[in-house]
Amino acid sequence: MKMGVYYQVEQTAVKENGRAELGEKVVVSTLGEAVELGRRLHWEALRAGLGRAKNLEMLGDGSHWIWNLKADRWARAVEVLDFYHGSEHVWGLGRTIKGEEEAKVWVEPLLHQLRHGKEKKALKEIAGLLGPQRTAGQNSGREQNYFAGQEHRMKYQQIADRGWPIGSGAVESACRQRQCRFKRPGQFGLQKGLRHLCALEEARHNHHWEELWVASNP
Repeated sequence: MKMGVYYQVEQTAVKENGRAELGEKVVVSTLGEAVELGRRLHWEALRAGLGRAKNLEMLGDGSHWIWNLKADRWARAVEVLDFYHGSEHVWGLGRTIKGEEEAKVWVEPLLHQLRHGKEKKALKEIAGLLGPQRTAGQNSGREQNYFAGQEHRMKYQQIADRGWPIGSGAVESACRQRQCRFKRPGQFGLQKGLRHLCALEEARHNHHWEELWVASNP
């Protein structure tokens, strides 16, 4: 299942525990192709005020289809790699070249650099790595290529200074809510039924339940 969320940063509130809370968001999911997700998410976003937005940010986990969808639908949006997903790759690289026990000493300073405006220094260090063994070298080379392709999406301090998010918590939260609703222990179903349930859930959440009801009962 592919899922997308649209919201306006201005509607974000900070709770007493310091965590951000969205006053309003639209959620769209599909079991089909990315183009279908883009079509529906764009439609819902327009209903929620996309056309009035002066700036756009596209936050994703690094999958190619996400950036292809962005280029097709929201070309002017600033691309940002979710910091958590980027950090997972740093940890994977650290374990490959340093080993499990020594990875932390190497990884944490690098993540601090990435987060606080020294991404060029961090990425330069990653680009200059050599794996100690053949297998490790192949793994590190793969990760080096990954970061080379994501470099322009990792300007986290610059993005945070704008007041924009650097993490895809809104999507992760929506995924968890969907899983809790449809994947509880002992529940079983078919894809057709899941699609119908998701359509009803999104109609309710995105505030066009009455339109769906009228359309279904002329």
